[in-house]
Amino acid sequence: MKRYLLTVVVTIIFTGIATAQTEYMNGYVIKNDGSFIYGQVASISKGYSVDECLFRWFDISTEYTFKPGEIRAFGFAYGMRYKTVMSGKRAFFLSCLTDGEVDLLYDGKKMYLDGMGLLLAPLDNGSGSFNLNGKTVNYSGYRDLLEKLPDPGDDFTVPADLPLSPEKMAEVIAVYNRSRGSDVTVLAMKNPGGMYEEMRNLGLFVSNYGFLAGMNASRYDAEIQENMNSFFLPEMSFFEVIPMAGVFYNRPLGRKSDLLSLNIELMAFKTNVYMYSETVKYSTTTRSDINLSYTGIKIPVSLRLTFLEGSFKPFINAGVFAMASLGGKYTREGEVENSSHVVRPFTDNSLAVNRTVNGVLGGIGLKKEFTPKQSLSLEFRAEYGTGIYDKDGLKQNTLSFNVIAAIDFF
Repeated sequence: MKRYLLTVVVTIIFTGIATAQTEYMNGYVIKNDGSFIYGQVASISKGYSVDECLFRWFDISTEYTFKPGEIRAFGFAYGMRYKTVMSGKRAFFLSCLTDGEVDLLYDGKKMYLDGMGLLLAPLDNGSGSFNLNGKTVNYSGYRDLLEKLPDPGDDFTVPADLPLSPEKMAEVIAVYNRSRGSDVTVLAMKNPGGMYEEMRNLGLFVSNYGFLAGMNASRYDAEIQENMNSFFLPEMSFFEVIPMAGVFYNRPLGRKSDLLSLNIELMAFKTNVYMYSETVKYSTTTRSDINLSYTGIKIPVSLRLTFLEGSFKPFINAGVFAMASLGGKYTREGEVENSSHVVRPFTDNSLAVNRTVNGVLGGIGLKKEFTPKQSLSLEFRAEYGTGIYDKDGLKQNTLSFNVIAAIDFF
């Protein structure tokens, strides 16, 4: 059973990863002659340095791969821009925060100036030099470098308190470029959802749905509350572990955020619980083999609260569930042995299985987003519900623990 569960979970996970498709967003390519080509560019969720650009004109058109040097730059609508740079013999695309006569580039840790004789000059506390109109200009630290940039009209002043912050430095380099009469573009440090966000705001791509599989461990507790001297009630002192599978539907309750979302699932599983009981009363020994079986169709409905931005998103959820038990069957086959070792078999069908079980649930989990529409999540969940036996006079409940893997790749 556990091998079957592992097979189902691994199959779903790798099927989702294997079928994951490249997410495209509205963007553009800047050719080496400076002209723009608008279309769709493969999404870059994180990273400030990449080795290629994937471009297409529209959804079903041919995909083109551009290497550094084949184009000057590429970028995303309202998002990041990557420019071709050379470092030694290696060419690659590097994030550009300010585009002008002097560019401010960023690799996620360090900033660089490029243009006007500056070749990826690092903005740090180190010393260096650059070529200005055939003359070598030495500098010591990033502030000295900025003060020695060409400024014929004396229109640029380095701020007195200038930290090594990408956001602040982007504004300062933009001011310098404007003082030179250069066209300036200040760009984002991360990408929005692009085309996905535009369609999301129109009400599309809001809902997510996919497959789930996991493991359910349940225990059925009950005790007699009324005077039923001849009634036998089995005692379940363990959790029955079974595999389950199903589908889910998730819809954020806000148009621009998935912070709070509604999660609806449909799960199916089949259980067959075996219990053994042996009691000795006076000179009589009673032995019982109990089997409890049913096919469960469960519908959990919960609110999910997601934390943090980025590709890894922890979450908690709380809600209710309803379960229908199909083909429920309770059987008790046993024997009674007296002091003379005379054995008499018997069958007891005094118990029946409830057709429905209802309850509450709560869980914690972690979601990994590959693209805005493709994700994998793992959740641990506890459920507490009504009892499984259809019999008056019992105080009973159902306690379940679940480990669930869900894949969304639509």
